[in-house]
Amino acid sequence: MANQYIDVHRKIAARAGVSWRPILPVAAAALCVPWVSSTLMSFVPLQPMQVDGALWYPALVSLVTRMANIVAAIVILNTYSDLVRGSDRPVLDVHPVRATQLVHAIALRTFITRAYLPAVAAVLLSPLALRGHPEAYIGSLALVLAAWLAGLGVGFMVHLGGIWAASSEALSAVLDAIRGDNPRMQAALIYSPGAALLLVGVGVELGAIGLELGLSGWRPGWLWLAIPAAMGAAAFVLVGPLAERYYVRASLVLAEVDGAWGQAEQAEQAEKVYLEGLSRGDGEALRALRLGWRTLRIYATGGWILGLLVAVAGWSAPERLIFWGGLAVVWACSVASLMPAHDPPQLDRALGVRAGRVMAARVRVAMAYGAGALVPVMAVVLVRHFDGGTVLGMLVLYALSGALSATAARMWRGHAPWAYGAVGIVMWSAFVGWVG
Repeated sequence: MANQYIDVHRKIAARAGVSWRPILPVAAAALCVPWVSSTLMSFVPLQPMQVDGALWYPALVSLVTRMANIVAAIVILNTYSDLVRGSDRPVLDVHPVRATQLVHAIALRTFITRAYLPAVAAVLLSPLALRGHPEAYIGSLALVLAAWLAGLGVGFMVHLGGIWAASSEALSAVLDAIRGDNPRMQAALIYSPGAALLLVGVGVELGAIGLELGLSGWRPGWLWLAIPAAMGAAAFVLVGPLAERYYVRASLVLAEVDGAWGQAEQAEQAEKVYLEGLSRGDGEALRALRLGWRTLRIYATGGWILGLLVAVAGWSAPERLIFWGGLAVVWACSVASLMPAHDPPQLDRALGVRAGRVMAARVRVAMAYGAGALVPVMAVVLVRHFDGGTVLGMLVLYALSGALSATAARMWRGHAPWAYGAVGIVMWSAFVGWVG
């Protein structure tokens, strides 16, 4: 009936369920600890009374702050993909919905499916407790957990606010100034994760100050660890009212954005694809390159950005090149594991392609995208910190990452990112332990 609404809260919450997939990164992190703890925790004394805490607490706080911001950034991006571009939206668009209940259900699902992030942090920080520093361990984990909660609350609030900004006439001039080649309305959606991370980053920084003060003996400093979580809770209070006004409107904004891009793509030459020359007349490789460039472009541009950042940071610190450069390569090569979600098996059957050719094409794309992270790092290694073991290790890691990412896509399809992520983390930690 026209006046009936679909109550999706119970159904979507039930769909969250309990999955084995989030267990993989936690188990992988546990396997990584023996290899990466010497790098992550090199400044932590083996016994509580060996070194004055004032000498190593700042280094610990710096590490935990970075970890908390990474966790917050991941969950903020997840709130965008779940809320704005989620798989439920095209299904529910044709029905009237109770927007507040729906958004709360989506938030519950995000909360459950991303609970592994603080669990991974708990495992990676465990050497603190094992070396006799339980207070530092609990405080550090509390900061990461607070950042995770802040990312959830602020992420949902800011992305709903981004829908308002996308259709706001008052902000049209600002969006025109920063949008570049993107449609105006998409600019608000593009920059909303950055705005959310900026807000959360302020809270995390305040919490980090409290952590260092608490470790140094000023007990009220421990209360500052609650600041990011309080920010997330306050932001989530606004999610309900914003959902009623802007959740449904998001579908209209997305339709206009997609329509604008559709017109732009028709005006472009179809062959304008990143590194298309690598296909060398292979139609399956060209299809994979086009799929990666049109739907997973962030792994191409992001690989170069991460590679350049690591190269700059590692110019005077070779251990950073090994640690962060290897991680950047593993991340960029993960593009192949994400392709099955955008390339359904029925399409391959309809085109009559062979699974082996599809896998080989995805290996080529993974290697092409991973090169963006590899090349700047290798340049600094060769020019500044030449070491045969490091060069060999980086090349082996690069080759294995591309092959394993495509293999995971063939074997596990929808579960491939989880499988590759777990194996990739362990492989990266082994590389760090071997080369470092």
